[in-house]
Amino acid sequence: MTDTLPAPLSSDRLRYIDALRAIAALLVVWLHAASTFAMTSPETAATGRWFTAIPGYIDVGHVGVVVFFLISGFVIPFSILPDRAAPVGSFAIKRILRIYPAYWLSVPLAALVVFWIWGTQFTTRELLVNLTLMQDLFGVRSAEGVYWTLLVELAFYALCVVLLVTGSLFNARRIALLAAALGLAFVGIAATYWLRRRFMSTGAPYWFLNLSVMLCGALFRGRWDAAAGARRDVVADALLAAMVACYVVLLPAAALLANGPKNNEPATYALGFVIFLAGTRVVRIETRLTDWLGRISYSIYLFHVIVFLAIEWWLLRRQPAGSIWRTQHIGIYTLLGLASTLAVASIVYRCVEKPGMRLGHRLAERWQQRSMRRAATAVPGA
Repeated sequence: MTDTLPAPLSSDRLRYIDALRAIAALLVVWLHAASTFAMTSPETAATGRWFTAIPGYIDVGHVGVVVFFLISGFVIPFSILPDRAAPVGSFAIKRILRIYPAYWLSVPLAALVVFWIWGTQFTTRELLVNLTLMQDLFGVRSAEGVYWTLLVELAFYALCVVLLVTGSLFNARRIALLAAALGLAFVGIAATYWLRRRFMSTGAPYWFLNLSVMLCGALFRGRWDAAAGARRDVVADALLAAMVACYVVLLPAAALLANGPKNNEPATYALGFVIFLAGTRVVRIETRLTDWLGRISYSIYLFHVIVFLAIEWWLLRRQPAGSIWRTQHIGIYTLLGLASTLAVASIVYRCVEKPGMRLGHRLAERWQQRSMRRAATAVPGA
């Protein structure tokens, strides 16, 4: 039996993870394109029925979010290097400068296109709280609806640090037990609603499920990267198999029986798992296009709503009803929005994300060197 989740064997293998990032981002784009551009005119709403009907039946955007959560679990724990100096500090520095720079740029732009240009109030206080990414904790409106997932990401980073400090981050059995406990917490809460055939209106219990899903991503990585011939931890493997069965089959079935085919949020987790497993174990996509889309996927996620609402504002507030500009097929607006989003995301990645990541790595290295010097001076005779 092996207790540890082994380190990744080669970063080259992660091209297929970039492909999954691209798919996840495009699923989120699909949801918001369908909901935004269908409002342009009755003529536009009458086109592309399947394009708007599918997101109305299953939240494809949340499917993409679940894929992102699995990818985070698959990648983030293995970016922490416990054998180097100051692993917690260097990890925190790199993650902060990975998440926040592009996010800070998006917040005022989101406030502009979601609130201000439509004549809706969004206060300076709300803007400043949003810049911390803690708005959900303070009961403050988000400048943009997609931001909630970033707080989940930060919570997962904090959980990884706790697991590292307690010597559990690379212990497959402990990770599996924690993931199962979080999953059981969600199941217990959901059961109190579903047994009475009530829809679970609050999203708070899904924090347990989301963190469990992320830990499943880490377990997948450890299992698949294990050296040939290594003995498996049968308890961790059994718990992972049970969680996959629960999240892919049992939870969606229970929600279906309780609430019917609509509002079946657990079904989005099932589809997210299926896409992730297919993209990592069945068909690993590795192309230049998906490499590029994966690299800019974070900016696609942050800025697509901003681009879409800017286009929508121009159409609704600057073009008369019945105008040729407002009555086109929804596919035309979607392609225009997607092309504009990719252009914006490329610029943000090059001018904001990459410099932020480079700065994060430089500061992390300095932090490690400073920690090594402090450790050396603390040793007598060093």
